[in-house]
Amino acid sequence: MELGHACREAGIGVVAAGEHTGPPRLHRALPALSTRLVLSLGAPVEIRYDGHTSSMQAVVAGLMRPGKATPSLVLRPHQPTVYVELSPLAMHRLTGVPLGEVDAGGVGADTLLPWLRRLSEELAGRTAGQRERLMRVRLLERLERPDRRAVSRDALEPLKIIGAGAGRVPVDDLARRAHLSPRHLRHVMRTALGIGPKLASRVARLSAAVDRAAEGAGSWAQVAAESGYHDQSHLVRDFRDLMHTTPSAWLAEEGRNLQGWRRPSP
Repeated sequence: MELGHACREAGIGVVAAGEHTGPPRLHRALPALSTRLVLSLGAPVEIRYDGHTSSMQAVVAGLMRPGKATPSLVLRPHQPTVYVELSPLAMHRLTGVPLGEVDAGGVGADTLLPWLRRLSEELAGRTAGQRERLMRVRLLERLERPDRRAVSRDALEPLKIIGAGAGRVPVDDLARRAHLSPRHLRHVMRTALGIGPKLASRVARLSAAVDRAAEGAGSWAQVAAESGYHDQSHLVRDFRDLMHTTPSAWLAEEGRNLQGWRRPSP
């Protein structure tokens, strides 16, 4: 099976290797319904989350939590990193840790994934493209092993529906499609994932809005209208709540990394 297809089937999404140039700067993570693995091949990664700062060589980050914005990473010069997006199920299979116990702020991966130390040695000295391929191969090897750990399907299937619907599926319809009552749906998702359907829908909707902006929307009002928001102020509120910034301020922060984007007007 072709490597990219095998990775998608296993729940491995974006794999990116890079190295920041220029002075240190803050990178604000986007809301997502995926989990993340960040591995530094240089100095430890500095992460700011929920009013705290921590430094870790490798970070396993889970789903968002109510009342907490996405984390920020401090990008430093000459700090090569490998970034991986994983489905919640793939992350659970890799770590064996219940998804509800790991939030978006992340935990050190040293004890959860002890094999990362040897992988870091393999990655050192290779080109970015070689690092991305090798990371995919090693993750696939781990995920293809027999696994008895389970995550409630009642929790994962609704999460997939929410993502596929870009956060627009009402909770009652979501519960009906999952063959659960709305109350039981909220319970199983919060217990298994640490996130309920309402917050998951907000995360998916904001993620879709950012993607729409990337496609070339002419204004943030257009982005809001085409992403399921009541109006532009509704979109701005979600940016503030989930990222502690505004659409325009976020674009100013990330402008250098958004090659080819047509910036929406205010």
